[in-house]
Amino acid sequence: MIRGIAVKNVATYSSEGVLYSDLKKVNYFYGSNGSGKSTLSNVLKHNELFPDSRIDWVSQPLKTVVYNQKFVEENFHQDSDIKGIFTLGRESTEIKQAIQDKKELVDKLTEEIRRLGANLYNKQEEARLSEEEFINDCWKLKQKYDEIFTEAFSGYRNNKSKFMNRCKQTSTGATIYDFSDLQERAQKLFKGSFEKLPLFEKIKMDSLHAICNHRIFRTPILGKQEVDIAVLISKLAISDWVKQGHRHIAGTDGICPFCQQELPDGYKQKLDDYFNEHYETEMTELQYAVDLYKRGFDQLESQLQLLDKKQTTYLDISIIRQQHELIHSKHAHNLDLLKQKQNQPSQPVELLNILNFITEINDEVERANQQVKQHNAFLENRVAEENMLKAQIWDFILSENQPNHEKYVRKDFSTGRAIESLTNTLTQKRNEKTTLEAEIHRLEAQITSVIPSVNEMNRLLRAYHFTNFKFAHTQNQGNYRLIRSNGQDVNQTLSEGEKTFVTFLYFMHLLNGSNNSDLITENKVVVIDDPISSLDSNVLFIVSNLISKLIEDVRNNESNIVQLFLLTHNVYFHKEITFSKNRPKNGAKMADETFWIIRKFNDITESTCYNSNPIKSSYELMWQELKSADHTSSITVQNLIRRIIENYFKIYGNYSDQDIIEKFEEEEKVICKSLISWANDGSHFAGDDLYIEHPMDTVSKYLRVFEKIFVVTNHHAHYKMMMGIEETLESALDQTQVS
Repeated sequence: MIRGIAVKNVATYSSEGVLYSDLKKVNYFYGSNGSGKSTLSNVLKHNELFPDSRIDWVSQPLKTVVYNQKFVEENFHQDSDIKGIFTLGRESTEIKQAIQDKKELVDKLTEEIRRLGANLYNKQEEARLSEEEFINDCWKLKQKYDEIFTEAFSGYRNNKSKFMNRCKQTSTGATIYDFSDLQERAQKLFKGSFEKLPLFEKIKMDSLHAICNHRIFRTPILGKQEVDIAVLISKLAISDWVKQGHRHIAGTDGICPFCQQELPDGYKQKLDDYFNEHYETEMTELQYAVDLYKRGFDQLESQLQLLDKKQTTYLDISIIRQQHELIHSKHAHNLDLLKQKQNQPSQPVELLNILNFITEINDEVERANQQVKQHNAFLENRVAEENMLKAQIWDFILSENQPNHEKYVRKDFSTGRAIESLTNTLTQKRNEKTTLEAEIHRLEAQITSVIPSVNEMNRLLRAYHFTNFKFAHTQNQGNYRLIRSNGQDVNQTLSEGEKTFVTFLYFMHLLNGSNNSDLITENKVVVIDDPISSLDSNVLFIVSNLISKLIEDVRNNESNIVQLFLLTHNVYFHKEITFSKNRPKNGAKMADETFWIIRKFNDITESTCYNSNPIKSSYELMWQELKSADHTSSITVQNLIRRIIENYFKIYGNYSDQDIIEKFEEEEKVICKSLISWANDGSHFAGDDLYIEHPMDTVSKYLRVFEKIFVVTNHHAHYKMMMGIEETLESALDQTQVS
């Protein structure tokens, strides 16, 4: 059954559209020609052709059978055969009962299948939401580590579902690696240098170390001890001072360079003997040792500077520079000691050792070389290293995602079992339904025929005095044709009224059967759109009675029609088909029906739902339209005022326009005459309204004059009654006395 219909963007229905909601078994629609009724029936028949319109079914969609002008055109041609209607024959009551019983079982199975399908959908939706939550949890991990582990995530970075499926896989091992270790290795392997690196050379200072320990620096350099002045020089420890004087004595002509006194005879010779060849040899060796030290340090400095300039992440340059500065300070002190030794050869000196600083530097070089070796080993076996690192990274991710995965697995297991169970049950029920339907078709094949339809339609034609033609079988099994009493085809000789009635009779029998023998028991939704065109009053009465019987069958569940839509523009027909002896006295609608009026304002279709039958008579309808009319539209109001005055005053009350005008006082006669002229002008010359612009208050002004007509003719009570204006008891009595 249909719960609601939304019609949009078609014919006179706007983009906002009209919603027909809370529909029942029987639904009545009243509207004038061109208001949008046929569009509604077309949407019901072929909803797939109207993409913006929607039909809301309570459960599964049912076959929809529509009677409208298109049905007449498609199914009835006077010069060709008519498709036969297969119905259940009357030969076997037992078979028909079996069909009915199995049909009831099919209906129960259909409801079970619908319920199971809904439950399955809910469980599938639950599983989908659980997976969506898991996908988002996994994707958060991807976003968290994406920049660090980009290469490991390659192939999964742009697809949430693929990343989630990778997170479902099991770990490659029990060991979960530390994040900082993985990050460091990923930085080296994926983002570091891809070229082999040379090892750093260690600092070499063996020669410098040996020179620093040279014996000459620790040995006092003295003159020949056998010379008599040697004792005094040694006692006073003035060897270096005497040596300085010895250097200057050669140019003083026997005068002491210090005291300027004449030197004793032979004193210069004693000095020459004291500072003999051995002394000079020692001094020469000292100078050589000093030169070796300086050259050795220069070589050390070159090595340190070369190391300091290395641009690498492996070597900690800060350690190198720190030790370099310490070496420089020790070297400066050693230079002072060497200078002191050269100035005072007799004094021993101990040079500072820089071996410990060089050892610190070489230890850092060794540490860096180990990392370089590891880097080179990575490159030598890079593919294997990458694969191993990627596997370890994914193990880390799986470990991080374990709580999310466990929660997802629990939900997936629960919903998966439910989905499997529902799917199996649903398959079983569908198979049962298919089996039952096959049995129904087998039984129907035993007793279905087009003969009962022919006989019944001919009986009705005779009953309704259509005796000059009838239905007959054709040579093609399952078809009909229309013939005269003499057996000749009717060809093109049927009147429009006869054609309409025959077509409707054919449609009514089609509701109880089908053009297909396999579908005669199929449940249907039926739409009947204005079936009384071109019919005289007698035939209209017959059609009304046929539809009234159909309505009762639908209400009492005595047919395979589950829902009925009735659309008309004829007030009399509407009153006939809506009559029910079970309707409440206040005229309220019953629980299984709805009432609608479809109108068109400014070429846009609108609809209104009513709690009681809104159509009483054409006269009442005019008043109702006047109450609900858009009073900004002068044409609508003009036409309604003219028709009400004609019906009430002229036809029933025998008033002429002049009689009405004469009821007014002299100064008001002009106003009344203006109203009548305005109403007639708007009704008979509606097109002029396109060119004449009325003031905004024109309609309201003439509505007040319209009411005044009822006042001056002593029919104000009738006006209030028709407009739904409640009167007080006192005013009603006063009005009665005036009348």
